Amino acid sequence: MSVNSFSHRTKIVATIGPASQSEMVIRELVKAGMNVARLNFSHGSYDDHGRTIERLRKISTELDHPITLLQDLQGPKIRVGQLPKGEITLNAGEKVILIPNSIKENIANCIPIDYPHLAEDAQPGAQVLLDDGNLELEVGKIEGTQVYCRVITGGILKSRKGVNFPNLNLSLPSLTAKDQEDLEFGIAQEIDWVCLSFVRGVEDIHCLKDFLKFREANIPVIAKIEKPQAIENFDELVKECDGMMVARGDLGVEMRPEKVPLLQKKIIQSCNKKGIPVITATQMLESMINSPRPTRAEASDVANAIIDGTDAIMLSGESAMGNYPIAAIKTMASIAEEIEPEVQFINYPPAEKTETHALSESLNCIDKIINLRCIACFTTTGYTARIASDERPKAPIVAFTPSLVVYHRLNLIWGVKPLLLQPQEEGLEVLITEMESCLLQRNLVASGDKILILGGSPIQQAKGTNFLKIHTVSREN
Repeated sequence: MSVNSFSHRTKIVATIGPASQSEMVIRELVKAGMNVARLNFSHGSYDDHGRTIERLRKISTELDHPITLLQDLQGPKIRVGQLPKGEITLNAGEKVILIPNSIKENIANCIPIDYPHLAEDAQPGAQVLLDDGNLELEVGKIEGTQVYCRVITGGILKSRKGVNFPNLNLSLPSLTAKDQEDLEFGIAQEIDWVCLSFVRGVEDIHCLKDFLKFREANIPVIAKIEKPQAIENFDELVKECDGMMVARGDLGVEMRPEKVPLLQKKIIQSCNKKGIPVITATQMLESMINSPRPTRAEASDVANAIIDGTDAIMLSGESAMGNYPIAAIKTMASIAEEIEPEVQFINYPPAEKTETHALSESLNCIDKIINLRCIACFTTTGYTARIASDERPKAPIVAFTPSLVVYHRLNLIWGVKPLLLQPQEEGLEVLITEMESCLLQRNLVASGDKILILGGSPIQQAKGTNFLKIHTVSREN
């Protein structure tokens, strides 16, 4: 796949990790179809992330292709502490004791947990899930700082594995001290989007947005939906965040796995209606961590997320520490390219009654009649391109922008190919000529192609879209 081409409309998010952080692999990931680089701040040092970001920006410039930087904050994730010899075996029926990490006493059959208030929040009969739900405990009695549990489902438990308490409301801040430090780093590195983990309610979103506002950082916020409380407060959350992630890993642990498929559809549909991007994540091509090919079920999973209308599909361990990161990207791109032309996406009523929304409503009608090569728009904020994307047109959207921030940020949005363009002269006709020249240079259009231009006059006025123009590419170029 050439980076200067129209290929898959559904964007591909790849988590960058040990298997993919070299300059050579990153370059191949972009060529294979990666649009967004996810930086997981549950792992890695600032030096590691800083070097990765530097490589990503360098390759973006070299390839003349945007790469969106997505900072994923760890959030209030509870983990097992350091275990003797790095692991212990839990047997069904036996008793174990959960204790805070800070306690250094030698207590038999104890599991240290990095949450100091567990004894205060725990309740007899509560379920405790370890290692993504592979192991299960049930809380019995609570004495002081010690929580006595019975092993329901046993197995090998390793240090630093995740701990979930599906039925408890824990006294955890939405934005931890670590998150705040990580976010300060991300702001300095000019990340494009930020993900807030383990969101429970709108107060969590407000807390992060207030933090950003105080630092004059205008970074859009994605809410990761992975807690039962987020589902309970979903209608309020979708109004307050700038995007969402269907984080199926923890969501499938905190809630019964059979509930996740319909929740995925509901979340994607609600985001489509609201006009905000949504990412579908976790175990999409899990087998490709060790295998060069996906299972048939995984291919269907990716395809169904695309059919549902997701803006982006995400790789986690497959690209971060798998053996076939480039093949995984190519697989996702191939599935998207096969599925997208056959999908009849639902066109929802416009989220707002503006001139831009009204004009965007006609995009598909025009495309059906004259077979557009692309839809071109000039945008200073990304607003026009996002509204056009909401219509899920068959024709690709090319968003010309003078802003480097908008250029990178828009590459998460479904169907949008951002291009940098700083108009050399004022005037609409001059701008159209420059846009046409840019498209021709990249072999994105040919002489005689029809382009639908969505724009505003005067140009470079935020949210000033007020006209449509059908333009034929000049045969003289």
